[in-house]
Amino acid sequence: MPDWGEIFAAPEMQRLKPNPEFLAILPEVQAAGYRRVLDAGCGAGRHLLPLAQEGFEVWGVDRELTVLEALQKKLRASEIPASLVLADLGRLPFPGPSFQGVVSINVINHGYTRTFQNYCRELDRVLAPGGHLFIYVSPREFGDLVRRPQTRELEPGTLVEIDTPDGEMIHHFPTPEEIQGQFPGYRVLRGETIAAPIPFMGGVEMPQYVFWARK
Repeated sequence: MPDWGEIFAAPEMQRLKPNPEFLAILPEVQAAGYRRVLDAGCGAGRHLLPLAQEGFEVWGVDRELTVLEALQKKLRASEIPASLVLADLGRLPFPGPSFQGVVSINVINHGYTRTFQNYCRELDRVLAPGGHLFIYVSPREFGDLVRRPQTRELEPGTLVEIDTPDGEMIHHFPTPEEIQGQFPGYRVLRGETIAAPIPFMGGVEMPQYVFWARK
């Protein structure tokens, strides 16, 4: 099974365009005057780069050193300003609240339920009151579709040995109610399950949950 460093190093992953659901909210974020944004699980910079190019003060966090090193080279070559930090999303190295916007795309479902909850807690902690949160994640329906005969359910919605390139890793597939429940008091601007192409699965369309809210 390839690790995430190998997955993101693949040419097709390096060429990926930004998530269109994320790009659709940028005008409103810009109109609100927000400047400081965290890309939590920035990977190859698919979303960090357009944020920086639009003039945001962007911080990217990832736990894969090789991924961050490749992204740093790309930033230097393009002379695009951004700050990169090697860290686990469950222990973000920022005082709270530090950011007016937080984005996390296809990251927070890697691990057990408690890991997912810790990730959500940290995203909430570093987001300033009035700030925007955008989460894009594989929901429970996705998990149901990638089960194999050998798939094991370790706890409700938490699977391992599934039919994905990283299927030997533990994944928690939350329900929409579970996601919204992690952010009480937020004003939900969009909470919707859509069918969308999955880049590292050859572009096959699968359920994805879009959660956009204001703290």
